[in-house]
Amino acid sequence: MRRTLLVVLASLVALALMPTVAQGKTVTTLKPGVLQVCLYPGFAPFAIQGQKGWSGWDVAYLKGFAKQQGLAFKPVYVKTYKNIWMRPAKDQCDLSATGITITADRVGQTGKAVTWTDPYYYVERAFIVREGTQINGIEDVAGKTVITTKGATADIDLLARLNKAGITTTKVEYVNMEQEAAQRVAKAGPDGPIAFAAGVGSIDYLAKAVPGLTTVWPHCMMLPDGTISSEPFSFPVRAASSGLAEALNAYVKAPTVPYPGGPGSGRDCPTGD
Repeated sequence: MRRTLLVVLASLVALALMPTVAQGKTVTTLKPGVLQVCLYPGFAPFAIQGQKGWSGWDVAYLKGFAKQQGLAFKPVYVKTYKNIWMRPAKDQCDLSATGITITADRVGQTGKAVTWTDPYYYVERAFIVREGTQINGIEDVAGKTVITTKGATADIDLLARLNKAGITTTKVEYVNMEQEAAQRVAKAGPDGPIAFAAGVGSIDYLAKAVPGLTTVWPHCMMLPDGTISSEPFSFPVRAASSGLAEALNAYVKAPTVPYPGGPGSGRDCPTGD
């Protein structure tokens, strides 16, 4: 009897360790049967952490993918956005999400430990300001304070534009939560922050959520070398989670849940401004 029980238990363990077979392909994950996704709560509407759990554009999209693959969706909370793309490389999750732009620097940083998926969304930059405030270019923030998120593409774009314009009088401050930044801009006095810089999806969301604020200066991202670049969102996937990136690429081409944000801003501009 004891021998039989041990055989049964061994079989159950072996079954649990088997990779998930979905859509005719084998997908392995850190935890069998579970898709662990690193999420940052500071970028609504891409990922939102509420009392009833996680929601948002990236979350809904990936929940649809997990269901298609027969995997349980498990969010992994990430406190700060900076280097969120490195989390899968450190075996903290199978992939990261929350509006992550694929750049050459980030691909180089992750190396062979991470596979970046095909783009699933395109975005552009924008500022949120108090109604009546005009910003039409980087020169308009000279001598002012601008808030952004450390390590985000808004940070890259802002610093690159300030550097190219030779502006040294702009003060850049950082926050983790976009809602906090929007509230600071809304309540700011004459010496307070004039704007918060982020992706246009987040900026439009905040402009609707916080009274007295509006979206200004939609523009494409500037890289540190001064060139203008398109800004495609991609999922950095743990390379050791075999088959996962390939399955996600197939899903991007034919998702069961269309991306809630639509096809993107429609402004994919590798050159020009």
